[in-house]
Amino acid sequence: MPPPGWYDDTEHPWTWRYWDGARWTDHRAPMWVPPVRDPRSLSAWFDRSVAAVKLAVRRVGVVLASMWLVLGLLGSWFVVAVVDSDRGRELRRLLEVDRTTFGPTGSTVTAELTTEEAERAWELLQELFWSAVPWLIVLGIAVIGASAWSVALVARAVQRQVVDPAVRADGGDGGDGGDDTLGNIAADAVRRVPAVVASGLLVLMVFAGLWIVGSAPVALVAVAGGGGAAIVLTVVFVVLLLLVATAWLWGRLTLASVIAAAGGHGLGVRRSWELTTHDRFWFVVGRLVITGLVAGAAGGVVNVATTFGQFLSFVVFVVVLVLLQALAVAASIIVTVCGYLVTADQVDDPTHHRDQPSTGSLRAGDSA
Repeated sequence: MPPPGWYDDTEHPWTWRYWDGARWTDHRAPMWVPPVRDPRSLSAWFDRSVAAVKLAVRRVGVVLASMWLVLGLLGSWFVVAVVDSDRGRELRRLLEVDRTTFGPTGSTVTAELTTEEAERAWELLQELFWSAVPWLIVLGIAVIGASAWSVALVARAVQRQVVDPAVRADGGDGGDGGDDTLGNIAADAVRRVPAVVASGLLVLMVFAGLWIVGSAPVALVAVAGGGGAAIVLTVVFVVLLLLVATAWLWGRLTLASVIAAAGGHGLGVRRSWELTTHDRFWFVVGRLVITGLVAGAAGGVVNVATTFGQFLSFVVFVVVLVLLQALAVAASIIVTVCGYLVTADQVDDPTHHRDQPSTGSLRAGDSA
């Protein structure tokens, strides 16, 4: 005798009937199979990315926005301290920055400098730059560290729901021990900062090396005594080739930092290369381009400050602009990381996803 369960109903087509182990019962359920969506489809990627963004905003959005607001305030203070110092005010007066930038709508205000004024403006600009260099270095290091931690924070916050390759490689928990409290997420993200920074630097070195090596033909033509036309043609040809090569490398390596942030694959460069082989290259690039467009749209909010800049003083304008830019950066990071993680998961194992349907017997049992 067959074991209890749902079987084809011989009396009614496209119907399940329950067998209790001894006899047929009167429990029936329609043999309805919900439409199966390709887990690698663009719609599946979009839905999962949106869900990941919502999760990241709910879990770490406040922390991320607060950190970038603090950096924005520090950046605003630094810029204001420079442009509102004695030398900064003198330079603004010489260049008529306030009138040129914030003159009445439709007016054309231009600054015409004498030779002495131009020399003085250049001298002031150099003095301001060199006095700001130490602070620029500190601020740059802070921005790099904050960016790496932000990427790791978002990746750590959503990677279980994304079920990315790193999580599966680590046995399902990504090495976090199963604690999803905000403190644990933040601490784990800190531990991943070195890998994210190293990954970004390695990819940057690859691109820099490409352009350095690619510029060799131009140098050879110049050394060989080629004429101006030969040099110009060589430069145009080399630049076109380098742009194509750069775009190709971008598609192959751009997932590296996010994979490094998720953990489980070192710096993520080799993993990114593996996931973007020739048969999956355009699949990945298409999703990365869409992610970039959506993330870039977040920066459009900065234009609000520019639009109303004519109604603000120069210092207030700078503060508002920097703060809005800080929020735009936080939003852009969340969108980018979520989109990249879902893309990596889709190309890694499209069958391992919750969109896959259950078995017919389970659906029939649920229907009953």
